[in-house]
Amino acid sequence: MKHIYTHKDFDDLVAEFLNREQQLMQWKTGEYASEKDRLLNFHQVGELMGRPPAEIVLAYLLKHIQSITLAVMAGKFKWTWEEDGKEGLKQRIADARNYLLLLAACLDEEERKNEHSTM
Repeated sequence: MKHIYTHKDFDDLVAEFLNREQQLMQWKTGEYASEKDRLLNFHQVGELMGRPPAEIVLAYLLKHIQSITLAVMAGKFKWTWEEDGKEGLKQRIADARNYLLLLAACLDEEERKNEHSTM
């Protein structure tokens, strides 16, 4: 019998991801940001490479998208958060979604700088 993915199934998945994404973001913030600069890591790498922070975030995001793509296309993945101490596919997807938020923050910061420079 074919399984139907219900609205509840989807709502439960969304809740699971939102919870985990928030946990991951908070944990990784301590590793990559300072108290004053949430985007410190991307500013520093951008300065080293002569690129804007948004491009650095985009590169990190694309790394996750590539990893997800390869796993799905090969059909060789475990639908887990972690597997043998390594990121599972669920965590890679959550990280990619978090990088989209970090990209939005970089673009927002850039827009705010542009607004202030034209005043």
